[in-house]
Amino acid sequence: MTHYFITGASSGIGAALAGQLTAAGHQVSAVARRQQRLAALSKQLDEFHGYAADVGDAANLGAAIDKAKAKSGPIDVAILNAGIYQPQDGTKIDSQIYANHMTINYLGVVNALAGLVPDMVRDGKGHIAIVSSVAGWRGLPKAAAYGPTKAALISLAESLYFDLVPHGLKIQVICPGFVDSEATAVNDFEMPDLISADSAASAIINGMQGHDFSINFPKSFTRKMGLLRLLPDRLFFRLVGKQTGAL
Repeated sequence: MTHYFITGASSGIGAALAGQLTAAGHQVSAVARRQQRLAALSKQLDEFHGYAADVGDAANLGAAIDKAKAKSGPIDVAILNAGIYQPQDGTKIDSQIYANHMTINYLGVVNALAGLVPDMVRDGKGHIAIVSSVAGWRGLPKAAAYGPTKAALISLAESLYFDLVPHGLKIQVICPGFVDSEATAVNDFEMPDLISADSAASAIINGMQGHDFSINFPKSFTRKMGLLRLLPDRLFFRLVGKQTGAL
């Protein structure tokens, strides 16, 4: 039985992952801020243990990780998924909103790594998957607070690869497109190739069985976004601005 550790598990992709992994016979330790959601999942799922914690609080998250290890043993696989998303009008900068995104989306992953990596390095094994987004590939309208945190996670995963793979760890970064969730529900535009949280969880689990560093889905959308990464800046701004109505 593999012991999985998931952050941001109270809803969306995190909750879907917990459901699918426990159904497959694995043990899941999960962290989220909403204790009631975790308690509800604990009643629904066998081998699920929830720990209320704020990923933005290093000490709080570290204590939750220690509890998970004490309860269920060493963590074999970590899926660092916790995140927030709030669309932003770049003409009205609220620095606190930007700081909140960085604290949860980026430092929340770093805080989790601090509690996970030492044991994995010591044991010479472990698997860490960091959930980023295609929004980290290039700048997008209304994503000035969110997108940079996801770009930072991609760079973080790439840098950690060099440090941790030689110690026997497996490192992957996950870049979904639009996933139907509480976060994307605030969008007031049509989201192309929108998929369910269950479909996203299945894609993540399948991708983690393979050897690709980057797990990107759905392919119908990520291939298009991949092409945008290659476009010259002038053409990129013109095309995306026209398609989204931003320019």
